[in-house]
Order: sequence, then C-alpha cells, then structure tokens
Amino acid sequence: MSVSPGFETRYVSRAALLGRDYRGVNFELLCEPGDEVKSGAAVMRDLRRPEITFSAPVGGRIIRIERGARRKLISLQIDVGDAPAVAEFEPPDGNDSVSIRNFMLASGAWSSLRTRPFGNIPDPAGKPAAVFVTALDAEPLAPDTRTVIDTYLQEFRAGVGALASIDDAPLYVCHAQDHALKFEDSSRIRCVNFNGGYSAGLPGVHINALCPIGLGGGEVWHIGYQDVIALGHLLLHRKPWLQRIISLGGNAVKNPRSLAVYPGSAIDELLANEVKDGPSQILAGSSVYGRQISPGSAYLGAGQRQVTVLGTSSSDSVDTTAATNNAVIPSEALEKLILPGIFPVPLMRALQLGDAERARELGALELVEEDVMPLSGACVSHSDYASLLRDVLDQLEAIRG
Repeated sequence: MSVSPGFETRYVSRAALLGRDYRGVNFELLCEPGDEVKSGAAVMRDLRRPEITFSAPVGGRIIRIERGARRKLISLQIDVGDAPAVAEFEPPDGNDSVSIRNFMLASGAWSSLRTRPFGNIPDPAGKPAAVFVTALDAEPLAPDTRTVIDTYLQEFRAGVGALASIDDAPLYVCHAQDHALKFEDSSRIRCVNFNGGYSAGLPGVHINALCPIGLGGGEVWHIGYQDVIALGHLLLHRKPWLQRIISLGGNAVKNPRSLAVYPGSAIDELLANEVKDGPSQILAGSSVYGRQISPGSAYLGAGQRQVTVLGTSSSDSVDTTAATNNAVIPSEALEKLILPGIFPVPLMRALQLGDAERARELGALELVEEDVMPLSGACVSHSDYASLLRDVLDQLEAIRG
C-alpha cells in the first residue's frame, strides 16, 4: 500500500472479505487455504451469476475460510504479505456500456454497486432508473468527505465518468451543500446537494428525494464515494486501490483521527494501543448507525468508513438492552431518525407484526437496514428493526420474483 497523501497510513497483517456484505450471493470459491493471491485477484464468484466476481482486498496467503450454518460464508481471511503482489487489469475497450460493465465485472468493481429496493448486487444486464453516487457522509466522527474526494479527485472523476456510461439513466452525484462538485457532462451527471442531520448522507434519503421506487419492478443503483475512487484508480492506473480512508473515533479512543488502511483490515490490529483503559464497546460504523462487534476476529466490511469505540458508561452508547421509564417516544423525535416522508410509528408497528404489505405501503422498499437502525435505540421495546425490516424485504422480494 502506497502512502496516502494527507492521511496517516496504518498497516495490518490480516485482512478479509466478509460474506455478510453481499446478501443473496451463493459464493463459489476460486481459492483454498494456503493459496497465494494477488491484491485485486478474483477469489470468489457468484454461483448463480458467475460473471460477478469478488476480489482479494489485499495480496497474501489465504489462511482461513470460515463458514457458518448451512455452509454460509462468514469470511475469507488473508495473511498479508510483506510486499503484496498486485493484479493488473487491461483498460476497457471503449467508453460504452458493454465495455465498462465488462471491465467492472472482470475487476470485481461491480460488487460495489447496490440496488434499491432490497440492497442486492445488481444483475450485470440490469437497467436502473437512476444511479446514485453517495459523495457525502454526515455521520458523527466520519472521515471528511471533502478532503478524501479532493485528495483523489482525478480518480473520483474517472469513476463517475465510467458510471455515467453504464446506462443512459441519469447519474446523481449527491454531495454536501458546502462541497460543490462539477462535471463536464452535465446532461448525464447531475450534482445535487443535501444538508441536514446524520441521515443526509444516506442513499435512501437521496433516492427518496430524487427517484422514489416501488414494487412495480423498477430499481435504482447506488455506490459510495470511496468505491467510486477505487473504480477510477483501476481505470487510470490499471491496479486496485489498496486502501480505504476510515476514522477511529469515540470517547474511548485515545487519539481520534482518520487513517489510510487496507480494505478489509483486521479491526483488532487497527485498535492496538488506541483504546483507553476500561470497559468499552466496539462499533462497526458510527455511534448512530453502527453495529456492535466482537474484538477478536472482526474485519472492516465493504463500504465501512468508521470504527467507533465507546466507554460503556457513555451517553452515546448504542446498547439496546438498557431499561427505560418512558412509555412513549414522541413521533416527532422518531421522524428525525428516518427518511423524510416516512411515518416511523406505523412502520415500526408493521415491522413488528411482519405485515409486509402494510410495510410496503409505508415505504419499506425505500429502506435497508442502516435506515432503521436508529429506531431500535429510540423505541421503548428495543426491537431489532434492522432484522425485522430484512424479514419484510425478503417477503416482498419473493412476491416480486
């Protein structure tokens, strides 16, 4: 990994791909423990759609392939080499849709795209109603998006240009109000600014505002700004971008800051000598949208931009087991935690009942797990609304066929 300008570089000895980051995929392994792999080389593919491949986040030796119930892939773990070998990719034959799609599939970049509804990797021949680039991050303690994009502006522009070519649908670059972005192809690339609370950086907010979706069969695609930089790096340099910019934050971190790290880095190594003494909880993500993880063998997930460590006495703790004396949470407070235009109390009730049709009527197809996670901490029942939403989405996806 080359030194990143403007960011402290942190190396680790282990990295991994996590199966949970790619829902709906039946993985076919292209390697086995003991194999040496190059950074960016294909190590897995989708058995149902074999043209979709998944690349090694960094080069080294495969040390473990962990599976759970029903052989479900948990992680593919890599012992990082001292000087990881790097795969190289021929640039696309042209700037047309077929050439760009084939390049993204061959390089593994296609797996960074997600659909709404349902949050799947899109079909390689799919046709979106729109494509969204999430170029802002409003979560607390997140890396400064402006700094990251401006540091890699050439790669970011190249990635956006390629995404604009994969279909004739509009491409929305959603950015912060104080971070203006402009592109030459203004007819295809539309820059839209958003501001507000933490949810302003969520793709669901942008989609809800610009291209609402329903059960009628249409879908939109979205991708994060660092994955766009990674795509542009592949196009310009023919090699994968061997880093992601993340932040270490929270009141239990000694020195909160942003770091340049390997994709899929082992979190326990990133936190070595970084955490204050005393009990704490580690979150993959922010204190608002993060998930608690175990410190032993956790790795950075795809698209993850933060590791937050909170003292267990912190008022910012996302512990969902704490008791409360409040009988009612005002609906106005809940509305601030979810997409505009969605009524949280009826939706929460529908999710608790597993009423998929009612949840659809209330906007569930606009959402994925991250959109409803704050509701769990605010609700007196402390229900796991992320899991309840996924159950409903699975029902709706089965209906859609």
